[in-house]
Amino acid sequence: MFDRLYRGEPTFDGAPPPTGIPWDVGQAQPRLMELEALGGVTGEVLDIGCGLGDNAIFLASRGYSVTALDGSAAAIERARGRAAEAGVDVAFGVADATDLTGYDGRFDTVIDSGLYHCLDDDGRRAYAACLYRATRPGARWHLYCFSDGNVNGVVAPRAAVTEQNVRDTLTANGWRIEFLGPTTYLANTTSFGGDPNNLPEQLRQQIPAEQLERMREIASRFAKIAPLLDDDRVHMPFTIVHAVRVD
Repeated sequence: MFDRLYRGEPTFDGAPPPTGIPWDVGQAQPRLMELEALGGVTGEVLDIGCGLGDNAIFLASRGYSVTALDGSAAAIERARGRAAEAGVDVAFGVADATDLTGYDGRFDTVIDSGLYHCLDDDGRRAYAACLYRATRPGARWHLYCFSDGNVNGVVAPRAAVTEQNVRDTLTANGWRIEFLGPTTYLANTTSFGGDPNNLPEQLRQQIPAEQLERMREIASRFAKIAPLLDDDRVHMPFTIVHAVRVD
């Protein structure tokens, strides 16, 4: 699905081509830039689930040695192009975040900007364990994922990750949580306005009822705020987690 999305192709049979990528805002996330300015990024950096690479490119431009990995080959191809245009060096690669073979003991800082909530519970446990192996003692993991809050009425487009899920998963796999709280994530709304009721019946039957209802809610809320937005950008409710690898 992600490869198709990054190539601009329909993500499901019978679906229309995507009108945009929700997390493609053409720049690093504002909260990440704040984190870097406050000294939260050190040493060798891993941007895991890097997508189109804007966070990695920003950090590389600030002088960090950055490895940026994603499961989508199409995303990595486009990210390399963006890095070349920006004139920075980033070590991009295609990798499974629940495996990470070959990266043992490499990193001091991990940036997860919207990957954790894409995994199921088994995947999250495997992912947390892999990051433990891929990092050095004292490494920091900065994790951003969907929350159940709202920002001026805007809610997450999929089920939120519970605080208990994050705490249980990270602490069981060698991570100590130092902070967990609300934050925001800048999103591109060009793909938000579609009415799920207009999707082909065959496609709607493939989508769980709960997800369809969530899509309807998002479309309804977005229709009310769209005229107020600048450059099709909106802040969405996220949780930020700062965790430290236990030696």
